[in-house]
Amino acid sequence: MPLRKWFLALFFVARHKQGISALQLQRDLGLGSYQTAWTMLHELRSALARRPRQLLKGLVEADETFVGGARSGGKRGRGAPNKRMVAVLVERRKDSAGAAYLAIVPDGSFESLGPTLRGAVEGANTTFVTDGYKGYLPLQSQGVDHEVRVQGPPQRAGEILPWVHVVISNLKSWLRGTFRGVSHKHLPGYLLEFTYRLNRRSIEDRLFFYLTRRAVEGAPLPYSRLTAEAIG
Repeated sequence: MPLRKWFLALFFVARHKQGISALQLQRDLGLGSYQTAWTMLHELRSALARRPRQLLKGLVEADETFVGGARSGGKRGRGAPNKRMVAVLVERRKDSAGAAYLAIVPDGSFESLGPTLRGAVEGANTTFVTDGYKGYLPLQSQGVDHEVRVQGPPQRAGEILPWVHVVISNLKSWLRGTFRGVSHKHLPGYLLEFTYRLNRRSIEDRLFFYLTRRAVEGAPLPYSRLTAEAIG
């Protein structure tokens, strides 16, 4: 792939605020293969992982959501087949959301949620705010500042955890709108892109520079590894 095509790909990815599908990138770059465009996007996403020093702090809302499942028909919600649980953490600032962190977790147990939450924040400078879900309750017993706000009626979810629900809604709209849904196998890559864009929404005019730097610094992602069967 000529280097010029890679720079154009970075430009198109940075220019589209809602992201760009492989089909659209194929058209924009004039590529003959959809698979080439798809591979390029996944290679770029692989370089967008959170830096170890980029930890959340302050008041941090935490909740979980399910992504995937049948596109039409069938059961919806927690009981729908083929869904993946995603932990969502968002800094709560005075009048807005701050940075966010999203990660796939195996289930809603504290054994799964606890390490994910604690690994995403500055422990000494963080207070978690959650609903009364049992998967979060052991946080206090482990010395973590934790405010539990009992939800009650479902309509109160957006009141007690306003920003995390905005992020969850935006995530699902983004996946459906730009990509028409994504596979479970590659969902982690899409979460990386979504979080990277969200956390840099105030510097969209410089996104091309930051994406290019990440692409240069990122480790290679061979096609064989990208398409390998997921384990576990």
